[in-house]
Amino acid sequence: MEFKTANREWVKNAAIIFLAVLLVLTFFSNTIMNRSLVEVATARVTDGNIVAKVRGTGTVTASGKHQVKATKTRTVRSVMVKAGQEVQTGDVLFILGEGDGDELEQAEQTLRDLQTSYQKAAIAMPTFNYSTQQLAIDKAQAAYEEAKKNTDELNKKVAALDSNPLVKAAKNRYEDADKKVAALENDYNNKRQPLADAAEIALVNYNTAEEERAEAQNILDALVSQGVTEDAQEYKDALAKLKKAEEKSSEAYSEFEKKQTELDNFTSNNGKIVDEQRAQRDALYFEYTRLIGSYAEDLEKAIDAEDAAYYEVISAENALYAAQEADEKTLAAAQIDLANLADQIARQQEKIKSLAGEDDNTITANVNGKIDTIDCTAGDTVTKDSLMCTIEVPDMGHTVSFSVTNDQAQRLRTGDTATVSNYYWGNTITATLTNIRTDPKNPQTNKLLTFDLEGDVTTGSELTLSVGQKSANYDTIVPNSAIRSDNNGSFVLAISQKSSPLGNRYIAKRVSIEVLASDDNNSAVVADLGNGDYVITTGSGPIKNGDQVRMADSSEG
Repeated sequence: MEFKTANREWVKNAAIIFLAVLLVLTFFSNTIMNRSLVEVATARVTDGNIVAKVRGTGTVTASGKHQVKATKTRTVRSVMVKAGQEVQTGDVLFILGEGDGDELEQAEQTLRDLQTSYQKAAIAMPTFNYSTQQLAIDKAQAAYEEAKKNTDELNKKVAALDSNPLVKAAKNRYEDADKKVAALENDYNNKRQPLADAAEIALVNYNTAEEERAEAQNILDALVSQGVTEDAQEYKDALAKLKKAEEKSSEAYSEFEKKQTELDNFTSNNGKIVDEQRAQRDALYFEYTRLIGSYAEDLEKAIDAEDAAYYEVISAENALYAAQEADEKTLAAAQIDLANLADQIARQQEKIKSLAGEDDNTITANVNGKIDTIDCTAGDTVTKDSLMCTIEVPDMGHTVSFSVTNDQAQRLRTGDTATVSNYYWGNTITATLTNIRTDPKNPQTNKLLTFDLEGDVTTGSELTLSVGQKSANYDTIVPNSAIRSDNNGSFVLAISQKSSPLGNRYIAKRVSIEVLASDDNNSAVVADLGNGDYVITTGSGPIKNGDQVRMADSSEG
């Protein structure tokens, strides 16, 4: 009995020990398995706001391109550069063959013709002589000086005679009489003028009335010639108009006669008084001139002669000025023609220099830059102004371009500023969207964005740009680090949790997505995901759909 009891106790203890060992082994095996799983970091699926970005990468090119053109008709002997080559000002780009002999000969003949024309024009340049005009001026000036001298001498003689008391008294009487006549004439004219004006107005009125009468008479005569009888109203009206015009003319003539009579009477009565005073003044002047002899008459003649001589001087000077003005215009026109010929000769000489190969038959760079395209090859014949190559000129600025979808392009506007995301050398680069046009490689679906760059950039380097769109709210947002892609499209690996006696198990589950918008960190997606779900962002090893993973301590929830 004791043996059976001991046996049972042993079995019981053995079972307990077995179960304990089994539990320990199960625990350690699960722990070891978990430690062998890929460790992942996760992030929650959220909702919120996304400021979407359009991203793209392009190669920096020089925005300024200098065109190198042929300056003459030549055969290209050698091309000394290749596309992408850096060149400096003065570097030889092309070597050309010799010029066309016929063209050079023709150009030289043209030059000789121009030089002959220039020599003839120079010889024919007008020269002018104004000796005749100057002689006339000198002669007139001498005559004027002589007349003035004579006048001065006579004035001195008259002034000496005027100092004699008898002559002085006679002169004073004459001057007083002359003043009295002047005052009387002024009064006479002031009073007569209104009478003359009234008579003139009366005469105008009469002439007007007479014209109206004549017109009325003509109308009546015309009616008679047309056979209109005196009983007709038209005839009666015309006759009445004529009679009225005759009355008006008669009244106007009477008024004119009245005014003219008033004028004639005033002129007759008062004119006599003026004439009498004039006669008295003339007598006093005669007495004065009698006392001074012939000096008075001589002085008047001398003054007239001096005035005439002075006007002769002015006339001679004006003739000289007119001749000089006309000659100046002629000379200016000839000088312009000569200058034009000189310019033609200079241009022809340059042409001959070019044709003769005095520039060593080379085409050189006149800017610093990089060869962009070469538009001719050795053996080609180029003509004047034909394109030979283009040179990118960095100093004129840089651009970068990349293609985006039409939908992305619709959300952008020229003037938008982009951020450079792959330039880490400490220099600030400003990228401004300047052009949105159809992408020639994908014209149906894409647009080509072009950005002007400012800053220290290098032609040929690649830049990645992001340009912001409008902000929007989205229901499903995941980190950009969680988005993956394969041949079937974009997707994320979500965490699927399963419970077991030994704890939770975490399985990676593929969830296909469609990206709606992205910023630098997150993307809004369409996916079978709920707010709060976990998606894998990184892992310690490769992960595929259905793999069990181990949550990082910071990720486990």
